[in-house]
Amino acid sequence: MKNMPRILPLVGVAMGGVLAVNALAGAKGLPNLFSGAKAFAEEAAKPSKPAKGAKAAKDTTDVAATGQATDVAAAGLPGLPPPSLKPQAVCAPTAAELAKEAGLSPAELQVLQSLGERRGQLDQREADLNTQLALMAAAEAKLDAKVKALNGLKGDIVGLLNQADQKEQAEIDRLVKVYEGMKPKDAAPRMVLLDDAVRLPIAAKMKERSLSAIVALMPPAEAKRLTESLAKRFTDAKAMAASAAATANNAAAQAGAPQTAAAAAPPAPTAQAKPARKAPAKQARKAPRKVAPAQAQAANVPAAPAAPATPAAAPPAPKAG
Repeated sequence: MKNMPRILPLVGVAMGGVLAVNALAGAKGLPNLFSGAKAFAEEAAKPSKPAKGAKAAKDTTDVAATGQATDVAAAGLPGLPPPSLKPQAVCAPTAAELAKEAGLSPAELQVLQSLGERRGQLDQREADLNTQLALMAAAEAKLDAKVKALNGLKGDIVGLLNQADQKEQAEIDRLVKVYEGMKPKDAAPRMVLLDDAVRLPIAAKMKERSLSAIVALMPPAEAKRLTESLAKRFTDAKAMAASAAATANNAAAQAGAPQTAAAAAPPAPTAQAKPARKAPAKQARKAPRKVAPAQAQAANVPAAPAAPATPAAAPPAPKAG
């Protein structure tokens, strides 16, 4: 056991040998290592100049972008502040310039402008007229509805009046039969007591024989009054009709008066006034030739003798003192 070698010293010696071998191998490849490092350094040094060019290109791009931004600002796009430079004043084109551009003369351009204004006025007038027509149509429709309602009401009133007249006539007919059925000596005093508004319709519808018997037994004054009332019962209606006719004639005369005055007015003198004056003389000369026979006979009839003058009244004789 004592003669066996120790492990640790052997391991140390082995490691030392390995390191020595590695060191020798590294020493042999050191020139290649330096050449590789030199090539890497050269490659790393070459791109340094293009980097400066790229920086210059970047600066140029920034300058171009700044110029474009300035141009955009000058163009007045929204979202950018207005440029500091003042815009140049632009004058409105004159009428002559506009006419020249349109290929017209100033007068023609003015006529076209006036026609355009007139057309606008006419359009506005047409719109106003359409509005007025619509309002008038609405008002006319309302009036038609009211007229129809009034016509319906009129028909109802006429129907009621006819019914009332029929009932009144039926009542009068019944009273006529009653008084005709009575004895004349009994009907006469009762007829005297009735009012004219009641007894006149009854007496008008009674038979002549019955009415004559009743009137014969009435007092003379009442008989006279009844007879006159029966004779004059249509006088009021005739007077109303005559007054209505007179009113219509007066209105027609007043309406025709201006036309008559215009027709009677002498015509205005014309350039042929002198020949017109000679016409009556010729007609006057020819007039005796066309005298009618009746007029000639009337001219030959001797005039009636004049009536003797009435003597003036003699003054009264003075009284004797």
